[in-house]
Amino acid sequence: MEGFNKDESFLARWVAGELTGEELENFRNSEDYALYSKINEASQTLKTPEFNKTETFNKIQAGTNKKGSIPKVKRLVPLWSYAAAAAIVIAFGLFYFTSATNEYVTGFSEQLAVILPDDSKVQLNANSELEFKKYNWLDNRTLNLKGEAFFEVEKGETFTVLTSQGAVEVLGTEFNVIARDGYFEVQCREGKVRVTSKPANNQTVLLPGNAVRIVNNKLEPWEFNAKEPSWVIGESTFYDAPIKQVLIALENQYQITVDASQIDLNKRYTGGFTHKDLNLALKTVLIPMDLTYNFNAEKRVIVLESSN
Repeated sequence: MEGFNKDESFLARWVAGELTGEELENFRNSEDYALYSKINEASQTLKTPEFNKTETFNKIQAGTNKKGSIPKVKRLVPLWSYAAAAAIVIAFGLFYFTSATNEYVTGFSEQLAVILPDDSKVQLNANSELEFKKYNWLDNRTLNLKGEAFFEVEKGETFTVLTSQGAVEVLGTEFNVIARDGYFEVQCREGKVRVTSKPANNQTVLLPGNAVRIVNNKLEPWEFNAKEPSWVIGESTFYDAPIKQVLIALENQYQITVDASQIDLNKRYTGGFTHKDLNLALKTVLIPMDLTYNFNAEKRVIVLESSN
């Protein structure tokens, strides 16, 4: 393969479309390119043939009963083509190995502890999703989060949490992230984190006890003094948070549906609720906000202004 075989990852990178422009041009001009292209195209259409055990056994038995010499076998495919095909198969294997993603998902009222390849720890809150690639993790500590998680990061290369609302970058620290549709919040518990919010691409650096949230594309900083998020020990707490986010947290912890269409979702709430008693949790949140509620159906809660 004109020296391409000196690079064991060459075919895998070619299949994955990761060759540089110069590498691809040199490969296209080589004598081997046409052959490998055909094998690559053919390998994507391979199917496992159907196997009939009874029919095969009968044919073998019939063949052993025939007398005469064994006919010579004419090789239709040269040996070198098998080697080329094997190389393509290995390349595909390397491609899928390097692109494989580890995914973790929690349901309503569930929590999940995840140990990352560098021994960093992630605690997923209810109804959240986390994914990352284990391959080459120590050189690229990047993961995707949807929902809420608490991170305890080991020191090393830059550690990045990507969300649809923004990104968080650290070197070694503890922090909590909430990333749900239209809402982004980061609390730094230890060390230092840099928060980049979308779509304005604004950056801010948080020290221990600093927090920031993005509401209606506006940056809102505040401070706190708790060492770890309360949801880890069974209670969700909030500081001047939009009531909409508090109700979403109730939905995630108790697997209920909240109809809040008749209240002002711009109201702010400071306080908390337990994860062990739904009625107590609803009263703790709604009564101080001058709100009331009723159950319209199983696990469906309608929130109303107290005056209604």
